[in-house]
Amino acid sequence: MISLELLKYLTFISNSQQTLDEARTKDNSFTRNRGMPFPDALTFMLDMLRTTTIQTRLNMFFCNVKGGDPISQQAFSKLRMNFDHSPFETMVRGLVQKEYSGNYDLPVWNGYHIFGVDGSYLQLPRVDVMREEFGSRGGVGGKACPGAGVSILYDVLHGWALDPIITKAGMDERTECKKHIDFLCRELPHIADKSIIILDRGYPSLSLFEKLHSANLKFLMRCNSSFVPEVNNAPMGDSIAVLKNGVTVRIFKFYLPSGEMETLVTNLFDLSEEMLPDLYFQRWGIETAYFIFKREICVEKFSGKTPNSIRQDFWAGMVLLNSVAVFQREADAAVRERQKDKCLKHINHARTSDLIVTLRDRFVFAVLCGEPMISAIEIEDVIRTMARVVSPIRPGRSFPRNFKPRFTVNHNLKSHL
Repeated sequence: MISLELLKYLTFISNSQQTLDEARTKDNSFTRNRGMPFPDALTFMLDMLRTTTIQTRLNMFFCNVKGGDPISQQAFSKLRMNFDHSPFETMVRGLVQKEYSGNYDLPVWNGYHIFGVDGSYLQLPRVDVMREEFGSRGGVGGKACPGAGVSILYDVLHGWALDPIITKAGMDERTECKKHIDFLCRELPHIADKSIIILDRGYPSLSLFEKLHSANLKFLMRCNSSFVPEVNNAPMGDSIAVLKNGVTVRIFKFYLPSGEMETLVTNLFDLSEEMLPDLYFQRWGIETAYFIFKREICVEKFSGKTPNSIRQDFWAGMVLLNSVAVFQREADAAVRERQKDKCLKHINHARTSDLIVTLRDRFVFAVLCGEPMISAIEIEDVIRTMARVVSPIRPGRSFPRNFKPRFTVNHNLKSHL
């Protein structure tokens, strides 16, 4: 999918009467001419300028895109209560169906799509309604902090979130993973047949092995040092074992450069030993995705204090995450074209953080302008701008994980409902 197709689809969903009918919480919502009609409200919420206050964003939106006098922050807060999160979820689901329809050339690894599944948590505004709706975890100042659980089925080669889930803070990651498996087999069976799911060491369980086996999906999991006897007692190197639930697995044990023993369990029996660590390393892409989602798109700077606003911001953020992947691919292609005659030590790609900064200034205008020719010119200039700042891709790099507590007081909430 190219960026112009992406923007056309977002505009189509935003202006669809069906979208409004399915999203509004009252029958008479958006039946009168308002200062911010429903399509404009959706487009405004796709604005990436989450580092500023809602009122500042409204002022800029009306000045640069819509024209006229801006509505107040309070008016927008009331307006967004008239619809739910479904327009943004529809955008995500529709984009995924289009991208994985078979009409586009998608990156693969030895013929396989590589999907990572991992869970994380979002820190929510510290109000009681959040604890009641989503639960809490951890504790700051003697009181647990409200949080939501998140799980994503993520294409680590393509940078797309296929099946995002937002749920309770006390989620069970294996249960959410089984939902991702059902989604992949039900919605994208032609992709599931040639895919590998990579999971970290918090996921292995006999029931999950059985679920993957019954779904006929390929997998690679990292196991901890105390799992089941068949895995724990396997020798160093490559071996085959039958688990007590009847699932046959391949076990590969080896030492990392740090001296730590690593255990990988898979049903990929035809790959060489050398390929398995390289394949597992691909899982790092989902860690990068969460970094972009939280730190660059700034999803945790929620624009409201109601469960509805949390879900709206979450799904709007997922639209932006996949949109960033589309623009990233085009910017990377522009970088390769600019540097095709240069002799470089490393392959370069457009720096994602700078790419998002550029999109913050111009994404909404490109969506809203309504003129295909203007959109095409704007997008072309955006791609050129993004391709000017590059970073080298250095294979084999690793970074220490930060184990500092994530749940601290949220100082970044910019508005209230």
